[in-house]
Amino acid sequence: MTVAKATEFVQRNKDKVKQEFRLKYHGMPEVGWMNDPNGFSYFLDSYHIFYQYYPYDSVWGTMHWGHMVSKDLVKFDYLPVALAPDQEDESGCFSGGAIVDQNNNTLHLFYTKHLEKNGEVIQTQGLASSSDGVNFIKRAEPIITKEMVKEHAKISDVRDPYPIYINGWYYVILGAKGYDDKGKFLIFRSKDLQKFTFHGEWKCDKCFGLMVECPDLKTISNSQLLLFSRIYKDENMIQRNESRYIVGQIDLEVNKYEVYTNKVIDRGHHFYAPQSMVDNQGRTILIAWMDMWGDKTVTHDLGHYWQGALTFPRVLTINDGELYQYPIEELKKYRKDKAELKHIQEIEKQVDIETKKTNKPFTIDFCNPLNENEFYRISYDGKYISVDGKSIKLNALPVKQSEKQYDDVTLRILVDTSSIEIFVNEGVEVFTSRVYMRGSTYLLQSSVEGEIYTIKVDD
Repeated sequence: MTVAKATEFVQRNKDKVKQEFRLKYHGMPEVGWMNDPNGFSYFLDSYHIFYQYYPYDSVWGTMHWGHMVSKDLVKFDYLPVALAPDQEDESGCFSGGAIVDQNNNTLHLFYTKHLEKNGEVIQTQGLASSSDGVNFIKRAEPIITKEMVKEHAKISDVRDPYPIYINGWYYVILGAKGYDDKGKFLIFRSKDLQKFTFHGEWKCDKCFGLMVECPDLKTISNSQLLLFSRIYKDENMIQRNESRYIVGQIDLEVNKYEVYTNKVIDRGHHFYAPQSMVDNQGRTILIAWMDMWGDKTVTHDLGHYWQGALTFPRVLTINDGELYQYPIEELKKYRKDKAELKHIQEIEKQVDIETKKTNKPFTIDFCNPLNENEFYRISYDGKYISVDGKSIKLNALPVKQSEKQYDDVTLRILVDTSSIEIFVNEGVEVFTSRVYMRGSTYLLQSSVEGEIYTIKVDD
């Protein structure tokens, strides 16, 4: 498989995609399957989002890196496929990160070279570089080999290289599974991106589960924020996936870390593999896969030729040791037709809602206008926020509830064609759900006051 073949396939088949559930202001594939965002970066005056991509079908397959760019992270342009598994030691190009070199003239993509051969799985780490942000040249050999890893972790489960530059060193953090079947992070470093050496590892039995992946490390307000996703077993010993964050003091140079806060990032149904970047305005911005392993692949099952999307970008801040997430300001440029929230009203499926602060219980129902018994409900009982999509026919969603109790509540709700994202009290908790209800509008039934704006990105 090659980049040219994949790009040609996309161009020949993208018009087959059915529009019914296509989003208007979220990233998604032109055709085929999308999962984790990769290589989120700012290069040559544009935001670059790469992503795990299988263009040839709308189910997970042999992983490529898709590529889109944006000036404002609201409207996106597609570029040619960036990476394809075209080397002998690659059955797939798995997730990773990106870094712009210190001369600001080369974009480096760090990715996992996933190989399945003769019944064995081997994961090593590769590097591809570009001066134009479009065409990438791969290193012929892995930068982190199985020999460098096998003393510390299983070579079948070591992936998702996250690069960071600190005081003259390029560090790479890898998600891994130890020989005790517990997740941990491995750290390697290099002065010149040529020769990497092992630097240390992080373990946390209560944090990392059976396998930890998709690391991301940032410094915000003098604290370090570690984002990660994990595979774990719940109290019923059922294997699950979730994404969490740690706020603490983390020092890569001396390989020390101390955990202050360890929480779920998003309490909704569809959020995994978050990745963040610091943009040219100094903002730390997060995106994630707006889906979840094991959930229904609705648009694939309907024969729509695509599956998967990304969350709307969120600015990250830390307050009193807790992570806050809030939509980037750029979306407000696309607000049109301001109206007051009413008890009952029909609305388009691209809206931005702000509720007024209240300490009284309320519900907000997004109903199918043709069947009011099919709805997605947001409710506040005077203590907890919850969401409920059990009545949705195409992808029934169980009740999810806030961890925190609230004396009063304000909500920011972003609604797109097949997604709803809810930001509680400036984003101290967030709920993200893919909502597949037929019809071009919702019947909105609300018992809370607020304002509603239509979002228009095509004008």
